[in-house]
Amino acid sequence: MLVYTPEEEEVFFDQIDKVYSLAEAGSTTEAEAILLQLAADVPLPREDNTLGAILLESIYAFYEQKGDTGMALPHYLAETDFLQEKMKTEAVKNPVHFVTTGSILVDLNELDRARGYFKIALKLAKNKIFNDFNPDFLHMALISDEEFEEFKLTYTPQDDSDGEALNEDIMQELEVLVTQGNEILEEGDFDGAITIFQKAISLLPEPAETWEVYPWIAAPLADAYFGKEEYTLALPYFQIANDLIQEEEPDAFLKMRLGQTLLETGNTEDALIHLNSAYEMGGEEVFEGEDGKYLEHLKVKNT
Repeated sequence: MLVYTPEEEEVFFDQIDKVYSLAEAGSTTEAEAILLQLAADVPLPREDNTLGAILLESIYAFYEQKGDTGMALPHYLAETDFLQEKMKTEAVKNPVHFVTTGSILVDLNELDRARGYFKIALKLAKNKIFNDFNPDFLHMALISDEEFEEFKLTYTPQDDSDGEALNEDIMQELEVLVTQGNEILEEGDFDGAITIFQKAISLLPEPAETWEVYPWIAAPLADAYFGKEEYTLALPYFQIANDLIQEEEPDAFLKMRLGQTLLETGNTEDALIHLNSAYEMGGEEVFEGEDGKYLEHLKVKNT
């Protein structure tokens, strides 16, 4: 790791401030020359020095302001090429660079390449890394190949302005449906619960899975499919709900359900990971009322 002295950092930030000031004053040629000189002075890979991430973000911001984010692409490709090699053997500190690279490729209408970078970001840092980006980016990473082909046919860039929220009428209807669905689920009416939860999801503007409320609908929907022993249908909903909910409110029951579903669909290795996690979070109490084979599987594999 290349660590700059306080004096060197001060000089760097003074130059960055100068770039912004010149750009705002309309002197973009001079501003770009300073920025590119900074890029030449800060060695690759950016991951391995204390100013690298800030430099990349400044490069993107400058070209975004100019309306030509494609000019930032070579800088990001150089970094993400390095990161893809690094992630084979150790953790990556700045996986967000993959999302930014993908966003630039979206601007260039190279959706297939963009999706590849979004999927890497999702693998490294889960859904939360997309919070400050266009919701289409997470959607592209989550959907199947077949769904992606359909998505490309109708894709139009969205305005990803801050503060987008569901309107009050939709939120009220969702609250009613989720309450009804949970009550019916507890009574064992799995088909009725599935119908209600699917209706709730249909109220969410596409892409549905990017809305904050989505995992709280997906989790009980998955549980209803689990109750019907339709494990293949339950799995994707459990996976998305687990990724989103565990980041905010770790849930031992959800971890257990995901592990059970993975076991039922033949993925014994990942099943053990999630069953272990559930056990560590809640002990044997989490497995009370469940088929004994799940806890037995956990005990056998851990002996």
